[in-house]
Amino acid sequence: MDLGKWIKIRDEEYERRRPPDFMTHFNYVKCLKTISDGLNAECKLDIQNKIRNENHTLKKKINLIKLIKRNLDEEYKIIKQNLAFAEVCVPWIAVKSYYLIFNLLVVLEYLISTQESSFNSTHDGLLKKFKNRLEKQEIVFNKKIFNTNFQCSEVVNLKVQSGSNLKTVGINLKERVVQVLKKLILYKIEDFQRKEKFKNFRLKKAREKKKEFLESNTVNMCEFFYWYRIKSNYRDLEFLDKDIDDRQFRDFYKNYFELTISFYEALKKLINVLSKTRLGKEIL
Repeated sequence: MDLGKWIKIRDEEYERRRPPDFMTHFNYVKCLKTISDGLNAECKLDIQNKIRNENHTLKKKINLIKLIKRNLDEEYKIIKQNLAFAEVCVPWIAVKSYYLIFNLLVVLEYLISTQESSFNSTHDGLLKKFKNRLEKQEIVFNKKIFNTNFQCSEVVNLKVQSGSNLKTVGINLKERVVQVLKKLILYKIEDFQRKEKFKNFRLKKAREKKKEFLESNTVNMCEFFYWYRIKSNYRDLEFLDKDIDDRQFRDFYKNYFELTISFYEALKKLINVLSKTRLGKEIL
């Protein structure tokens, strides 16, 4: 068979075998990866005071960050050499990525506030603090999209073209961002429903509570890591059990990894800037 024709058949088969749910998540991860390329962060607070006694927990956090980063680097290196290994790694990439970012944010919060209680931050509590600092422009990314806390009630009313979440070419990036935000809000609503123990939102009381929740909460693209870590343990990522090509697993991992590294590098640089002031040295 002609080599060019064989490659074309293989590529067509690759596209056909992408399950819709896989394509949705793949497109959302790729969107985040695209808009986070070249990400940087800056602290606008007047940080001057030294931390005299370096907390021993800080060293543990730094070591943990380095271990997770090294693990992800090594996984990605192996995947580039052996595509089949991607299927083993993809189910854990959301979890590992989240804990890398979470621990970076813990260290960042400690360096800003100098409060040792930062090391005992809850996942939800730390996310709220970080979003609040973004809201107050105490921390500013060079990509405006990550600085904005969108009102949930406004985002859910935005219209997107049916089926556009599956498109891979000719996409509207703004529409894709809205799709991601809507997905994150869906996860927030499901979490709210579980905590409130609502079977559904058919009853008037449940609908009113949902409306109140949407009007009083915001969503930020930075929440992606948090919610995908949670959903990786639930049915929403069960597409990973389907018959997916090794290249598809590789592509999914590659985009998630590169997205994670964009945030890692931005937060690492910011942490080192602050640690030079607080501790007189870079710590990452």
